Amino acid sequence: MRKNTKKVDIIIIAVIVLLIAGGILLAFLPQNEQQNGDAITADTNGDGIVSAEDYIGKRIGILTGTNFEAPTLEYFPDSEYLYFNSYSDIGAALTQNKIDGFLGEEPTLRIMNAEQPQIGYLNKLITHDNYAFGFPKDSDRTDDIRNKFNEMLESLEADGTLKEMKSKWFGGDESKKTVDLTGFTGENGTLNVVTTSTDVPFSYIKDNQNIGYSIELVELFCRRYGYTPNIEDVDFSARIPGLVSGKYDMCASSITITEERKESINFSEPVYNGGIVLAVRSSDIASQGSIVPAVTLDELNNPEHTVGVAIGASGMFAVEKYLPDSKVLQFDTLSTASEAVKAGQIDAFVFERRQIVIALENGFNGVMLLDENLGETTNVAVGLSRASKISGLRDSINRFIAEKKADGTLDDMFSRWVVESNYTMPEIEPADSPKFTLVVGTSGLVEPYSFYQGSTLTGYDIEMSRRFAAWLGADIEYKVIDYSGIIAAAQSGSIDCIFANLNVTDERKEAIDFSDTIYSIENGILVRAVSVKEDAPEQSWFDSIITSFEKNFIREDRWKLIAEGIGTTCFITVMSTVFGSLLAFLICMFRRTGSRLADSISNIYVKLLQGTPIVVLLMILYYIILGKTGLEAVWVAIIGFSLNFGAYASEIMRSGIESIDGGQREAALALGYNDSQAFFRFIFPQAAVRFLPVYRGEIVSLLKNTSIVGYIAIQDLTKMSDIIRSRTYEAFFPLIATAIIYFILAWVISLLLKLVLRAFDKRHTTGALRKKEMSRRKNAGD
Repeated sequence: MRKNTKKVDIIIIAVIVLLIAGGILLAFLPQNEQQNGDAITADTNGDGIVSAEDYIGKRIGILTGTNFEAPTLEYFPDSEYLYFNSYSDIGAALTQNKIDGFLGEEPTLRIMNAEQPQIGYLNKLITHDNYAFGFPKDSDRTDDIRNKFNEMLESLEADGTLKEMKSKWFGGDESKKTVDLTGFTGENGTLNVVTTSTDVPFSYIKDNQNIGYSIELVELFCRRYGYTPNIEDVDFSARIPGLVSGKYDMCASSITITEERKESINFSEPVYNGGIVLAVRSSDIASQGSIVPAVTLDELNNPEHTVGVAIGASGMFAVEKYLPDSKVLQFDTLSTASEAVKAGQIDAFVFERRQIVIALENGFNGVMLLDENLGETTNVAVGLSRASKISGLRDSINRFIAEKKADGTLDDMFSRWVVESNYTMPEIEPADSPKFTLVVGTSGLVEPYSFYQGSTLTGYDIEMSRRFAAWLGADIEYKVIDYSGIIAAAQSGSIDCIFANLNVTDERKEAIDFSDTIYSIENGILVRAVSVKEDAPEQSWFDSIITSFEKNFIREDRWKLIAEGIGTTCFITVMSTVFGSLLAFLICMFRRTGSRLADSISNIYVKLLQGTPIVVLLMILYYIILGKTGLEAVWVAIIGFSLNFGAYASEIMRSGIESIDGGQREAALALGYNDSQAFFRFIFPQAAVRFLPVYRGEIVSLLKNTSIVGYIAIQDLTKMSDIIRSRTYEAFFPLIATAIIYFILAWVISLLLKLVLRAFDKRHTTGALRKKEMSRRKNAGD
């Protein structure tokens, strides 16, 4: 018999292993784009161009809680509509051919495409929208906050900060995307902010922190007006209800301004102007084969072509000299120009080649670098103010450059920062007793020469300027200035010198002096990339698993999100079990009093809680009953689950207690025990043996039910899985890992409760009265 049992066990294990392996295999097999017979091809219109009209009558996804539903119904009539809760869910449905397209915000889909190339989008805007922050109505406090926020927006727009922020967050350089949410003074209190951390690039999780364009605006606002931000993360659909209930002071996310929403909440001035585009499978637009440039260098020197240049950069002068017949447009940053190239607004962008290479390595997509450079190399030097009060500054910097070239310091710096992209600032001892302060002008926007790593100014020019100040025996002060104004700052004498990858030109020599040449640069040409059909080899199945695992868990230490989620889930489960069990026991005792009123009240409570969905109960507690108490969401969840668990567990306990024969109580009373002693020593231990198996299942159900706490701004295990999927747009590993962890937690709970059950084993309970009686008789006989 035992041998047959072992054989059955082996067969069961083998089947489970095969099912898991089959699931992994199916998850990573290439999707069949034609499996439903409705897939759109690139030749739908006969001219190779796909348009939104081609998707009328297809299966269109809609994100709940957003403004995408109305335009979807308007632009795609007679279609099949399916609803989803997040970009990660709707993106997975698209790649798996469950839908044919969906509407989304262009900035979000741009980043979505970079993470998941299978998801593409049509460049033509379906709608032109304004995004703003949301505020509750009918509140003097929030009206004051809204007015201050609008005041800050006006200031940021005037000084160019808002433009720089847009360039940073809607560009492709992830290294610059940081927000510092520490060190707030909070003298004016706490600002309760609601956001959705799956709303890339407005609000999302990176390196276990909430960052994004909207989150940085919150940071700047709180620092300026003396608040401490309390940021809570909820689903799209819960943002506006949270504002309406007064739970939050503002919503920091991409809320589109609509007339319908204006009836419920107030809006700030627009923080971003954008629009909605149609997301489709990339295979519907073009093949994923080889990429060729949309235009060549020889074709650019033509009045029909537009070339972009950076204000004041060497590329501007190179275009004037070598492409005199082309149209020229100026841009502030590489990321902005790259998007213009990608959208077809300009045909090319001329910029320093090394910076273009770095941008492409950091995720710029849809564009490529031509093999040719434009013109010869350009010299870079330190700009020197003629109005500086530091005597002999030019001679000093030239002697410093000559010395550092001779000992190899400059070559080492160039190799680390520019060639190897090793962005680590070495320790540089400042001057012991600085005699004066060297005021340095820099840009802070040009990687790898002068840029921000987190909130720290760093780069080749920053290291060089710090070395020069120490060599000169001076303290150092930085002024971060746009290229358009940095020469004027040197002319006015507000800065002593310029360390900012500054190109030497004859025109600039008329305004400022230059040091000897530090290094030379080449001007590359960025153009739009075009796909052409080609039978390209696909990534192997094993490699795709390794890549996906690294992307979902190792990159940005995303496993820490899972670990944090496990801790939150376990805490809510344990505390709810403890408090819920106490509540259940009290209800049982309440009903044992024999009072009809007590029994009726208990019965109403149990029926009410059992008939209310737990997710509805949580939202009622969080947004209505406890909305303005300031109680943390985790404790609201514990209260909700304790109330729910207590209702179910009280019935389980009551059934177990009533199943014990009344003779047990009578025997205990006959032996001289009072009613309470009879219950706690004999009745309840025997009842526990009977109800604990069912009670164990109820705790496991409680554990699994905690997966809904994301609705009330709690980042539990399931929510952390959603956050990871919102960044990687992959479903398999985050969901499988979550399922396995829940299984392990449930198994551990079952194991622990089995141990508890043994403590109440019949050997220790059912014979208690008999043992007590034998002991009494023995003592009496003695």
